Amino acid sequence: MIRLQFNLSCQRLLLLLLTVFFSACGHAPHRQPIAIEKANKSELEARRAVRDGDLMRAKELFNLAMLKQLSLDNIQAVTQIAINLSAVYHKLGEDIVGLALLDRILTEYSDLITPEQRATIAFRKAIIYTDSGSIPDAETSLQNASHECIGQCSVKTGIENLYARIYLSKGDYKAALQRSKAVINSGAEIDELANSYRVAALSELEMGLNDDALSHFLAVLDLDKQLALSSRIKEDLKGAARVLVKLNRNQEAESYTNRANALADAVQKLRVNATNKIQP
Repeated sequence: MIRLQFNLSCQRLLLLLLTVFFSACGHAPHRQPIAIEKANKSELEARRAVRDGDLMRAKELFNLAMLKQLSLDNIQAVTQIAINLSAVYHKLGEDIVGLALLDRILTEYSDLITPEQRATIAFRKAIIYTDSGSIPDAETSLQNASHECIGQCSVKTGIENLYARIYLSKGDYKAALQRSKAVINSGAEIDELANSYRVAALSELEMGLNDDALSHFLAVLDLDKQLALSSRIKEDLKGAARVLVKLNRNQEAESYTNRANALADAVQKLRVNATNKIQP
């Protein structure tokens, strides 16, 4: 009799546990609203297009994602997409459009976005100005970026590297080297570390510090290979060749030059193949 009651109790407990288990499994996991999922999907596809080098498609998809987020009044999401889209415009040579987009975000939504986003916008503008040779505008934008970059700001290292680039462009090689070495010693992430090594190498090359320049060119070459950035790898190979010539190591210099030329030829052939590829 006691055993029977025990078995019945065990059966009831088992039934209760099974009921709870299947009840819990019956609830579907929480999903975002479909509209947000679609906006996020467009942005993800745009990022993939950038990674694949399809900048025209990236531009189209980022614009689509921005419209979707605007339709939901997701201002911070709109801002981040605009920042990424401005970088695409810059790569396509459409700097005026990219700058206008960033200015529009600042004008219309400045009070609704975070200080870090304002810093990132100012930093992005500074990059565009620097690359176009508008150094005074670049310095003004960098000052704005530094003002907004509070605490553990994600673009703080980038700001330092861009200051170093500007000093390099102005011929102040000592200041450029000092800024770049500060970034190198700060434990920066690989992409910014590569940028700082490159500025250091170029500054040392101009200052006649050839052994140090070669060391830094080889260091950045290794980093850019890890990042798989063909255009930068070519720059690094040519930079190393320039230093080796100054060191009278002409045979080695020729080897690096040949590697740079072979890389450039391979990139060009890949572009032609992509252009001529028959779409299904």
